[in-house]
Amino acid sequence: MASSSADRRTTGAGLMIHTRLAAAGLAVLLAACAAPKSRGPLLLHPVPPAAGDYALTQGAIVFSGPDFTVSARPWDPRLIARELIGTGEPSPFGEGEEGAERFLFVRLRLDNRSPRTLVFNPLRAALLREGEAPIVPLENSDLLAFADEGIAAAEARSRVFRRMSFDGAATVRSGEALERYLVFPAPEKSAKELTLALDEIWWGSTSYDLRFGFEAYPPE
Repeated sequence: MASSSADRRTTGAGLMIHTRLAAAGLAVLLAACAAPKSRGPLLLHPVPPAAGDYALTQGAIVFSGPDFTVSARPWDPRLIARELIGTGEPSPFGEGEEGAERFLFVRLRLDNRSPRTLVFNPLRAALLREGEAPIVPLENSDLLAFADEGIAAAEARSRVFRRMSFDGAATVRSGEALERYLVFPAPEKSAKELTLALDEIWWGSTSYDLRFGFEAYPPE
């Protein structure tokens, strides 16, 4: 859904909303980090979209705009852990598969084939649950704030997080594509249906509020 810049909420109001969402997300993050042992990952599966601008393609929900696309693909956290083990990098999500299983990963790809710039801000993203507080993405600052280790080790994990994940506004210029993860703390209990909300994706002077539907399957 597109809307002109004149119709958008003020920056101050948007920051107040995100502050409230961040506080709720932080509570979920603390609960996830306090969990003594993983019971296996909470897995997301895409729901076939009904809107005409969306399509389900090879496990990803794809929104097609005028000369740009945004795709969201749920990712198994165990694959994240194995990737980091393979590269030998320190994991920002905790040790091994059990550490990564405390989070939900969505691989987001933005392809810009237009002459305009495409801008995405992860601060305007959230996982929505009916009757429950939204879950906001993990930020690099969250990792540093709760790092129980020396500053050098924390900075090493921080670099890995920035390489893999969205952390701050990203600009995709004409002819370029950008693909990274959105990382959310996995709630202890979750509704069956979750909606990934991506608000205010700017294509030139026009903004889009996108919605991607998922079903959550609890650990076995």
